[in-house]
Amino acid sequence: MSEGVGTKDFITVVKVLHFIDGVKVWYFLSNLDFDWKLFYGKRPLRWPGLIYLASRFTSIACVVSFLVGLDASSQINCQAWISTAFIFPLLEFELALLLIVVRVIAIWKCSNLIIGLTVTVLAAHSGASLLMLTGIRAFWSSSPDYAGCVVRAPFWYLIGMSIATTATYAFLLLAMLIGLLQQRSARPFGVWNMLCQQGWTWFALAVAVEVPTFTLLILNINSSINLILQIPRVVIASIGTTVMFRMLYNYNSGDSRELNRPMNILRLRPDSSTDSASSGLPSPPFKQLRFSVNAITTTAGFNEFGTKEGIAM
Repeated sequence: MSEGVGTKDFITVVKVLHFIDGVKVWYFLSNLDFDWKLFYGKRPLRWPGLIYLASRFTSIACVVSFLVGLDASSQINCQAWISTAFIFPLLEFELALLLIVVRVIAIWKCSNLIIGLTVTVLAAHSGASLLMLTGIRAFWSSSPDYAGCVVRAPFWYLIGMSIATTATYAFLLLAMLIGLLQQRSARPFGVWNMLCQQGWTWFALAVAVEVPTFTLLILNINSSINLILQIPRVVIASIGTTVMFRMLYNYNSGDSRELNRPMNILRLRPDSSTDSASSGLPSPPFKQLRFSVNAITTTAGFNEFGTKEGIAM
């Protein structure tokens, strides 16, 4: 492929990136009030909240870094630019995965095995991402069609990255859903249903993005199309995980006690004021499990579990 043809193809990549940048800026500004309340609110800011904020602001840093090279008015060192600029989308994606890792660890009640597996998988994916970064190349184009930096990525680097991402998604999704399905005693509660719905929604989004991306990447139409296919993966992961975090945080900030309260099937009489503890009956499953979203949004554990044995922040 000649440089002229490649440059003409890359114009499509630039247009897609500008559109995505507009979407990301709109999304960032439309939810800035939540970020402000999270940072300056009455509730102490815990480290899952810091991961969320880091993901949000890394997304904007990604927008700025790419516009610097794509809209440069004079020639710049494109290789130095792309080596720096690509760090931000990779970091944005890893932070999105880290929010899911926190959720998985919380669902499995900080199991040492799950902590070890999720951290290992995330570290392996981060290593694969950094390896892909070493294969990215960029050069300055002064053609009549487009003046600016043109980016190229080796086909096999992109294939390897897609396999690593798909495998990471599959592991985290399975770990999350299996962990939720094991919490049978928590099924009557609203928060369990919310977590399951979010898990299956994320699964559907992952399939909708990864399957077409991997299929078209195998076809290897051209380098520009291969690069375009990587964009939705990062954007959907970042937006999806931050939306789920906000939903859980708002749920936990509301009257979650009423939503999480089990049915009174363990009462001796409907009008009895004697609870299960004083009547000698076993405590309700929710009392034992403490299945609370406070685990994921603040302490990465389940309420009592999070405060006694969870990850302190």
